[in-house]
Amino acid sequence: MGGTKAEITYDFISLLSDNTDKLNGMSEQVLTWTDALGRSYPYAPYRTTPLADTDISFSSEATLALAEASGALGSIPGLPMAGIAAVLFRSESSASSLIEGVGPGPRRILEAEVAGIDEINDEQARRVVSNLEALEDAISTAVPAQSEDILRWHELLMKDHPRMRPEAIGAYRLEQNWIGGDAFGPRNAEFIPPRPEDVQSLIQDLVAFSARSDLTPVALAALAHAQFQVIHPFVDGNGRVGRILLQQLLVRRAKLDIPVPVSVPWSRDTDRYIDGLRAFQNGDTDSWLLFASWSVIEAIDWMAQVAGELVGLLADFRTRLETRGRSVASRVIDDLPGHPIVDTPTVARRYEVTPQTAHTALIRLAEAGVLAERSFARRRKGRPRRVFAATELIELLANQ
Repeated sequence: MGGTKAEITYDFISLLSDNTDKLNGMSEQVLTWTDALGRSYPYAPYRTTPLADTDISFSSEATLALAEASGALGSIPGLPMAGIAAVLFRSESSASSLIEGVGPGPRRILEAEVAGIDEINDEQARRVVSNLEALEDAISTAVPAQSEDILRWHELLMKDHPRMRPEAIGAYRLEQNWIGGDAFGPRNAEFIPPRPEDVQSLIQDLVAFSARSDLTPVALAALAHAQFQVIHPFVDGNGRVGRILLQQLLVRRAKLDIPVPVSVPWSRDTDRYIDGLRAFQNGDTDSWLLFASWSVIEAIDWMAQVAGELVGLLADFRTRLETRGRSVASRVIDDLPGHPIVDTPTVARRYEVTPQTAHTALIRLAEAGVLAERSFARRRKGRPRRVFAATELIELLANQ
């Protein structure tokens, strides 16, 4: 979205909407775009309604769906939580990236987390790891997130991106962008976000909206996410940062310890997700909130399923080990959901034991069939690093 730099001239014409009850789409500005090929044609950036002071009401159907989603959030503390937090952070980041066409599997992502770039130079996997870092930062950020927080998340997400200009990373766009159309301009675009001149004020309004206390966590997070997608404040990375904002509001407002991976169901049916956002853009707030509410419920059901399978697998691992007490090997098993790939130096540091003790524990786990020993193939000279991977756990995550 976006394209070659073009000269833009502005011809302001106010077009009032026929439906004054719509939350968005109240009016348009018809402008003139002249592209690098010399073509001139009119286009209309989206005019969104600020949310901070807007009176927002829902249909009875949307109100009921929001109530059911809120009730589902209350079931999360009852989930078996053995290592599930790390899995959920990773799953949300992976699914959010997959929506944007970045889809490395769990093994590649886990390897990118622990490997140096000289060992595994996997750009797609590192994009997901960057998403994970931004999500973790967001969850620790107080509500409402400020403009500088949103910029920091974008910088964490897009740092060292090979296809982005450095000055566009961690910075709001200074140019018109669009979705669809061609590479030279917004002709036939599916959606044209607001003018770049309006981005700063719209973000400040979104910050003020995020401080509202009259909406449920699900409603607040869903509306903030949809509004962020309307604003489309960055050259790239808007979808992922918008979903990070949703998680930050949902977790902090609902006082949760873990993200609710709504990106998992969204990644399985991106057309419905996009249709929901389009409905919001067209002023149909209820349809978007209905979709978002059922997505939260579906994500929580998925969480319970994964947590149950994970707890069962860890119990099986402990049975295979046949150890007593808190040995280093048993502690490694407990931490496998967060660290499914380990090596001797890492285990020695993590549990403050000697390298020999750490290596002995890993060999025991390999002999018990809990871990499998393998190596990272280095791109530079030198001996490959030996690591131990919980392959069954990684396969479990890959099959979700």
